[in-house]
Amino acid sequence: MPRDSLLTKLIGSVPFCFKCGHLFLALQLVLGCSGRGTSFHLSPADADILNPVLADLRLSYDLTSSLKMQMKVVIEEKGKAEEVREILWYKRSNTDGDLLHIQTMGVFNEPRIIAIAARGKFLLYFVNEREAILESLEDSVLHAIFGIDLRVSDVLSAIFANPFLDGRLDCLSLSKSGRKLLVKRMGEKSGHVEEVMILLQEPNPTITKWIIKDQDGLTVQETKFSDYRDVGGILRPFQVEIARPLDQTKVLLKSIKPEINIEISDQKFSFSFLPKNTKFSRIRSDHME
Repeated sequence: MPRDSLLTKLIGSVPFCFKCGHLFLALQLVLGCSGRGTSFHLSPADADILNPVLADLRLSYDLTSSLKMQMKVVIEEKGKAEEVREILWYKRSNTDGDLLHIQTMGVFNEPRIIAIAARGKFLLYFVNEREAILESLEDSVLHAIFGIDLRVSDVLSAIFANPFLDGRLDCLSLSKSGRKLLVKRMGEKSGHVEEVMILLQEPNPTITKWIIKDQDGLTVQETKFSDYRDVGGILRPFQVEIARPLDQTKVLLKSIKPEINIEISDQKFSFSFLPKNTKFSRIRSDHME
């Protein structure tokens, strides 16, 4: 399996801390703005509908101080598919913010690739080769490593099934049909538009689809969240599908035995396990521009 085969697709599909009081959220929601050929505006009535929904969606993140889960990951690229197993550990620290550790497991259940995002650093370590990349945790670094448009916040959004954790709430529009809400907002890249579908259900709303389109209306990435189940009183999607049509890539993630708010040592997110003879590679500066 090529080194970047899994993580290029998986991590592409967590700053992590998003702080916003309800008053600030409400003020943002009533602002209007325009993108390339698209206008985004929320009326006060629409803001009254959306504000509590976003607060409820945010609650699943606020109530999750730690998460551990196994994952079955199926990656399809240009018609060829492979399946790998993953273990994910997440912890929110009062002092260090959001911490993430992902391991790709081998056929004998041994770690083959380790990725850690913690304390402003990103580590990608290939166990058998004893080779590593250790860089600042920045969008430009992830883009240089994996070769796709990838934001740090995208990973957190995928883990918690909530694209709004990135805090971009100032350019929104809302349409409603029955129990379904469609929220549109400007994308991170110029001319891009994001569409987020929300299902209003008891006890909490859930996000079912997140689509990013380019300036020509072509889908850059589509993420589907499904098979929601209660885990420790919190609704979580047990299946996530990520498709990047322009790259001819699809990723299917199925959660196995997720555990919420369990004790996870800070040592799990430390880089001190690296052997002394680890060979480090650097990201060339021209890739960072």
